[in-house]
Amino acid sequence: MTTKLAGILGLLALISGCNSTDVLTPPADVGNGSLPQTYSQELTAPAGGIQQVQSAPLGQPGVYTEPVRGPQNSLEAQAAALAQGGRNPAASAPLDGAGNQAFPSAPQQQQATSLQATQPTQPAPQAAQSQQAALPPAAQSTGSIRFLPIIGAPVQAVTPLSRQLGAEARARGLTIKSASDASSEHILKGYFSAFSDGGNVTITYVWDVLDGSGGRLHRIQGQEVVPSGAQDPWAGVPASVMQQIATKSMAEYVSWRNTRAG
Repeated sequence: MTTKLAGILGLLALISGCNSTDVLTPPADVGNGSLPQTYSQELTAPAGGIQQVQSAPLGQPGVYTEPVRGPQNSLEAQAAALAQGGRNPAASAPLDGAGNQAFPSAPQQQQATSLQATQPTQPAPQAAQSQQAALPPAAQSTGSIRFLPIIGAPVQAVTPLSRQLGAEARARGLTIKSASDASSEHILKGYFSAFSDGGNVTITYVWDVLDGSGGRLHRIQGQEVVPSGAQDPWAGVPASVMQQIATKSMAEYVSWRNTRAG
């Protein structure tokens, strides 16, 4: 009994010597009661294990700092290289392999300019060619002609014939004089007729080439046939047929003229 009372009193004395914080806070050595040395060092290290790195001042002697370099093919890098007297980093090597010279000097450019200035200017042959091309294609058939009034054809047939004769003559380099101008080299006098023949119309034509005094030098003649059932033969003759007669007549005249001149 005395022993139990002594144990109870000792327990009460132990409890009274401890505060509530010590009772609620668990001991730090939960486990085997000891910590390894490396683990203790990690606990003493700064949280997160981050160490601050201090950079040296830019002007501090004895400290080498790598300069910041941009892309070698940028405009800034090329400008910096040229300003320092170096090569253009983006330029290709010279084709002739001449050293590290990046660009030719200014005297070389002046020399090339002076060489171009001293070279004689050769006349371009294009001017002569353009003058030749401007000449009329039938300039060799120069001459003058005049037409006497055409006999046998009505006005509606003579009008397209006369226009085509004038165009053909000018295209071949001939000058057309008026019917009363006696200074023409040749005189052309035309005779036309048209008649119906079994559903067709036949147009016959004759050109007498006369000299200045009225003498005949040459005769051109031919005919054209067109289908037509009109009572008036000239009513069935289209303008295109009269133009065709004019083209053939003038071509034969020029051919005779060139043969006679040669």
